[in-house]
Amino acid sequence: MPESHLNHVLRAAIGWFELGSYTEALGELDRLPVGERNRTETLELRAVILQQMDRWDEAARSYTVLCGRDGAPVDRFIAWGCCLYEMGRIPECRLALLSAPDEARTCGLWNFHLACYESILGNKEEARRLVLECLRLEPGLREMVQRNENLAPLVAS
Repeated sequence: MPESHLNHVLRAAIGWFELGSYTEALGELDRLPVGERNRTETLELRAVILQQMDRWDEAARSYTVLCGRDGAPVDRFIAWGCCLYEMGRIPECRLALLSAPDEARTCGLWNFHLACYESILGNKEEARRLVLECLRLEPGLREMVQRNENLAPLVAS
């Protein structure tokens, strides 16, 4: 069975991405018809490429759309928050993570990121609660917590 046009373009864009040719990867995606450009898999690839290019605002806008879709996984909300963080928009990072589905609260990495944002915003008790929850859920994140300047002091005391 022949490969669909969308699959062909996505594979080409991924190939360019893997070579570090981000502009060419975006060019492939930009040639898609609008309906295919707005598909979840296309938007997600676009967001990841934009992150690699440090085009945080555009990446955040893509994640805003992706996170608004039913069944959006927790990692998309984390990525959205990271884009906002890179632009110094910490209150928005917090809101992005809090807009994740309830099951995000059982993800250690979600708790880690939210703890960072709460700490930066001065909400140290909430940050401490979240980082302890992060470590309860995923003990393997301890080293990452200890290397984080916002979180390490919360678990040292």
